[in-house]
Amino acid sequence: MKKLLSLLLVITLLLSLAGCGKNSEGGQASSSTKKDQQEDITIRFALWDYENSGLQPLIERYEAENEGIKIDVLDISAKEYGDKLAIMLAGGETIDTFFCKTISDLGGYVTKEQIDPLDTYIEADKIDTVPYGATMDTVNIDDKIYGLPYRKDFWLLFYNKNMFDKHGIDYPTKDMTWDDYREVAKQLTSGEGPTKEYGTYIHTWASVYFLQGLQKNMGDLVSGDYVMLKDGLELLKGIQLEDKSAQDYATNKSMGSHYAGMMEKGNVGMLYMGTWQMSQFAKMKSQGISDEQYNWSVAPMPTWTKDEAEATIGGVSPMLLSTTSKHKEETWEFIKFVSGEEGAKHLADLLIMPAFINEAVMDRFVQNEYFPEDGKIALETEHIFMEWPSDKLSPLLSKMVDEEIQLVVTGNKSIDDAIADMESRRDEIIEQNK
Repeated sequence: MKKLLSLLLVITLLLSLAGCGKNSEGGQASSSTKKDQQEDITIRFALWDYENSGLQPLIERYEAENEGIKIDVLDISAKEYGDKLAIMLAGGETIDTFFCKTISDLGGYVTKEQIDPLDTYIEADKIDTVPYGATMDTVNIDDKIYGLPYRKDFWLLFYNKNMFDKHGIDYPTKDMTWDDYREVAKQLTSGEGPTKEYGTYIHTWASVYFLQGLQKNMGDLVSGDYVMLKDGLELLKGIQLEDKSAQDYATNKSMGSHYAGMMEKGNVGMLYMGTWQMSQFAKMKSQGISDEQYNWSVAPMPTWTKDEAEATIGGVSPMLLSTTSKHKEETWEFIKFVSGEEGAKHLADLLIMPAFINEAVMDRFVQNEYFPEDGKIALETEHIFMEWPSDKLSPLLSKMVDEEIQLVVTGNKSIDDAIADMESRRDEIIEQNK
């Protein structure tokens, strides 16, 4: 009997020890231990110019509110973003989500099956897409939604109140036509040499020269008639080369002039540029630049006739879900946060125009202490046409149109010849890419 009791005691002890071993090494730990052993999920997020994006506080907040989720930011310079991202995606590098810099690139990502449609996620979470307005149309390809718009930008007329006051000229209004714009530019121009003040600045991007054509609502630059560009090219050539109320294209190009720098010097009266410029001017104010040094405001873009509804061009930056993502549910939650109302309020605080707009977001935007009191009307522009549609030919056509416009504004080709060549070169591109 004594031997039997000793044997039972040994067996009990061995079972106890075996159980302990299994708990620590065999995956049957208590729930609290199991939680401690879970690895963090890292979401890899590609974007451009992270430092200047203002996104860091938003991402830090998301990580703080979502235990176990880490955001690995892949920061790429704006200049290299498109090419570098394309190489990484083609190479199969794991990227969970990324910003689409220009909507013309979206079709390429879809064709190459590098992004997932978001319809099922949107339906499952009952996302209200109304606050995104027409920007949702830009991410709809073949009746599927590829991306949630994060921010949108459209072009406005920035002006320096100090120069208008100096010359006793009324500030631009929504009734300003392109003829008015040219005349005001002449009136604001004075002086010579390094101290010369220019009525306006016309940047070197092709979009600066084709905006006036797209305002006519005669179609986009993939399928529309390029003759729509003629009036705008004649207008801008006249301002730069005849009136000399703006520096010419060749000078701007050779100097590598930056549009913001030209305005900030205080010797340019008007600049038409995207809404992204507001955050830069707001930053100047926050750094102590007084109204006496530089006092800016915004108005809608000039139109071709006074009774014409305001129209401008713009673009959308959607946030996309990569097909290579290994954490799609978690990435979707992050996309919802950044591109939803919380992200929009954060952008409004920075005077960056979000794609998600409701009354609360808009109030927050216009009540920003650095937004000009008389600038709200510029945000109510009725028609915003996309610079380039989400078409697979957009990148090729964009390069071609840019080349032809450069020939025009440097005096190396007539406007009529350039338009005729654009038409024929477009036909060639379409034929080669059937």
